[in-house]
Amino acid sequence: MGQGLDTKEKILDTALIAFSRYGYEGARMEKIASEIGINKASLYFHFSGKEEIFRVLFRRVVEKYEVQLKHIFANASSLPIKGQLLRICLDYLSYHYRNPEMNFWNLVYYLPPEVMKSEILEATAKSKNDLIVGLSEILTKGIHSEVIRDQPVEPMAMSLYYLLTCMAISTEILDMKSYLSEMISCFEIYWNGVKADGLN
Repeated sequence: MGQGLDTKEKILDTALIAFSRYGYEGARMEKIASEIGINKASLYFHFSGKEEIFRVLFRRVVEKYEVQLKHIFANASSLPIKGQLLRICLDYLSYHYRNPEMNFWNLVYYLPPEVMKSEILEATAKSKNDLIVGLSEILTKGIHSEVIRDQPVEPMAMSLYYLLTCMAISTEILDMKSYLSEMISCFEIYWNGVKADGLN
């Protein structure tokens, strides 16, 4: 039984890379089987087909991300408002950096297979909303404590969300140091636009 579970995990790990590189249509079951040293028929002992592998992978990636996002916000919660926002940005981007699970999600969001299109779009919309809600709560606290200017919260949260997601898809073209350094520079410009007048 342990060996079967091990094979199943190897299938999922290998399929994740295949889907991340080639998308749903381009990923081939024969290639996945070959890379882990089993025949194609053995794949069907563990999964009914490519669609099931894809569904299991996508749901696993989403669940893992949701847990990670909660940790990211919790880890920053004891910091001052500016520190919270910056820490969240850096931890969020560190999680995305050359992470095959996030590469997989990005690719299938832009090129979703019809069999799961609605579920992918719904999960992505939820992840966007969760991040924006979390950022909005911190920004609202910042307004109440007068470290952030009193202005509509949602556009401030949306601006930071889009800055983060734009940076998150740049993981393949920057080394980690440059990636986080550029985020810090961009965040400072953002902070200067939202902080209360007279605040350093």
